[in-house]
Amino acid sequence: MAGRSVVVGVDLGGTKILSAVFDDDLRKIARKKTKTAAVNGSDAVLDNVSLSVAGALDKAKIPMADVDAIGVAVPGVFDRSTGVIIQTPNLPLSDYPLKAALEQHFSRPVWVENDVNAGTYGEYRAGAAKGYRHVLGVFPGTGIGGGLIINGELYIGSGGNAGEIGHMIIQPGGPLCGCGRRGCLEAFAGRSAMARDAVFLANSGAAPDTLAAAGTDYSAYTSKVFHRAIEAGEAAIVGVIERAAWYLGIGLANCVNLLNPEIVVVGGGLVERLGDRYLRVVEQSMRDHAMRGLADHVAVVAASLGDDATVVGAAALAAERSRA
Repeated sequence: MAGRSVVVGVDLGGTKILSAVFDDDLRKIARKKTKTAAVNGSDAVLDNVSLSVAGALDKAKIPMADVDAIGVAVPGVFDRSTGVIIQTPNLPLSDYPLKAALEQHFSRPVWVENDVNAGTYGEYRAGAAKGYRHVLGVFPGTGIGGGLIINGELYIGSGGNAGEIGHMIIQPGGPLCGCGRRGCLEAFAGRSAMARDAVFLANSGAAPDTLAAAGTDYSAYTSKVFHRAIEAGEAAIVGVIERAAWYLGIGLANCVNLLNPEIVVVGGGLVERLGDRYLRVVEQSMRDHAMRGLADHVAVVAASLGDDATVVGAAALAAERSRA
């Protein structure tokens, strides 16, 4: 396969790195997923990315010289003009020039993008939102990330960081959010908020099965624990899940009223675990709270690419930006 022109997408997370190789038509040639242990220092992160990319290229039997560009999706805040990572959760990359470091290492063009933007763009190019031109992507997890496609293009805003849906204020003076403000959507509908409420109920005796499974450690309340509570029919925890879904629908209603999208794609591990029951509550809440003329014409669907959404989007954006 020597001489074949390809692009690489990388999803750089705190617990795993996924790299995938794509051809010019975004057909996946090979992928490499690696769980990453806790790392100390930016050099260790760089080494992990290098090994992941090299592993994917090795599986594809393609040399680095045939790579047109590499797209790297990261969580957190970065300077779009320089590719410097300002701050990112669970990775030691504060004020780190990731783009420059990777370009020096690989000797190939590297483009950095927010992971939720990349995931939304991946669903737009090759997933559940393919064929639409006005797309809202929402990815509830520990927090809630959002991405926007407007008139067929990724919308990044004037400073490059548009789409912070999780930090719209739902209730002034409400629960404390991880961002330091109160009343954000994330403080009502993110997994951390669900864990907060579930721990209280479990500790009070209202959810004995969940208490036995996860105790009172907030970090133990993963999507798997909530899924298990649904399967067991533990009413108190099911109520927590549906309340969070209801609030997420309110946030989506605000976005639908403002942006008038054709489709809302809801993805991420939480959605994959909790399934249609969760998504139905989200959709109904959105339709109950949005303006009828707008809500009636928007589709609400689950993301379809799973883990691959982010690497597809990162690769597609890298290819397009390199050509431009």
